[in-house]
Formats: sequence, structure tokens, C-alpha cells
Amino acid sequence: MKHPARIVTGLLLASFVLPVSYARATDTTIPDTVPSTTDAPTTTTSSLPAVSPPQRKRVNIAFARIVLDEQRAYFYNKNRRLIATLPVSTGVDDQTPVGVFKVFSKSAQTFYTPNPRERMRFMTRFTVGREGGNIGFHGIPYTVTKSGEVPFYTPLGIAPSSHGCIRMRVTDAKWVFQNMALGSTVSVLRSRR
Repeated sequence: MKHPARIVTGLLLASFVLPVSYARATDTTIPDTVPSTTDAPTTTTSSLPAVSPPQRKRVNIAFARIVLDEQRAYFYNKNRRLIATLPVSTGVDDQTPVGVFKVFSKSAQTFYTPNPRERMRFMTRFTVGREGGNIGFHGIPYTVTKSGEVPFYTPLGIAPSSHGCIRMRVTDAKWVFQNMALGSTVSVLRSRR
């Protein structure tokens, strides 16, 4: 290497210049447990159901249940058999409406009305929020910049972070988009208690 000092300097500058939200942006979620390096059994204090891996197989999603205090979405077939448990990030300050809704429209690509540079993939809409905008499932949003797409920091399965929509891994949002028909039921609950 001819200029190792320049490479190191560039890496150091990048670590200070990049905002933490960009550095931590991801399309995955943190697992409920960390693998143990000992033979002792692992335990967890989480009582939340484990999430499913990213979804790819074709199914017919007939019903979805979102539990806000769990930051989980549960998907069922027409026989009400659970087919996937997915990590989500819902609306901050109770912006995700609670109730029973029907899927009414879908778009492979959409944008946030106040700022068209903020975009989302695989939007499956099921209601309208208190500000009048559509609410639905979609992939982690991103901003279009001169350098490319910059995803928003989204703590999937951990905490709310949206304006009311249900943020998901992009692969999961695509799965919902492809497998949930118009008219399918979506139930949003604050808690199972």
C-alpha cells in the first residue's frame, strides 16, 4: 500500500463525521438471546416471542395482529394458524391507531409527503393516521442523497420510531406486500393484557 496513513486518517474521519443514526442503521433486528460460549444453558429475561427469520415463501396472509407494547407483528393464514412473528417499529407518541382495519391499497415505492426525499419500499396501507396520512406496513425508510440511499435508524422489535406506520425489514415488507391481499384484516392492539 502506498498511502496507509491516508487510509487510516480517512477511516478515523469517517468515524467522527458519520452521525450515529447512519452508522447504526440496519435492515435486521437484534436477537433475543446471545449465543453462549459455555455449556451452561442460556436464559433470557424476555417474555416476548422469538421473531421469524426474514420471510420469503409464498403464502396467503389473511390476518395480521400488531401488538404495540411488544413491537411485534403476527401473521396468520385463513385458518388463523400463525405463519410468522416479525419485529417491527411502530409510531412514537401513540401515533399508530389502535383498532381493526382492512388493507385498502399497496405501492412498491412511496414517499413521505412533507419530504419526498424520504422514501419507503413495499407499502401495504390499512388505515389513516391522526395527521391524515396513510398508515401501513413498509420497509425501513431511507433518504435519497447525492451519495446514495441512507436508511433511517430503526430499532426493530425494540422501540417505536415512525410517524405511525409499521416499519419492518425490507425483505419482510416485501413478503407482506406480495402475500397480503386487499381486504385482509389488520388488528392493532396496545397490549395482549
